[in-house]
Amino acid sequence: MYSDRTGLLIIRAWLERGSLEPLRARVRLTTDVSAGFEEELTLADVQSVALAVETWLQDILAAGRLTEEPIGP
Repeated sequence: MYSDRTGLLIIRAWLERGSLEPLRARVRLTTDVSAGFEEELTLADVQSVALAVETWLQDILAAGRLTEEPIGP
């Protein structure tokens, strides 16, 4: 059973001229929009951004799980 939950993840990506690894990404995220943004990351490669998204999705699932079944009819 899962609780109602809305998360938000925003990725802003740009290229930094003159850099050997030009990708830059700022990731802002939360697993509960009512709490505001919980974390902000600045990353410089595709794998790190992908891992941040995957971890966030897993956190959404974990945070939404109810630990006990509701009691009653």
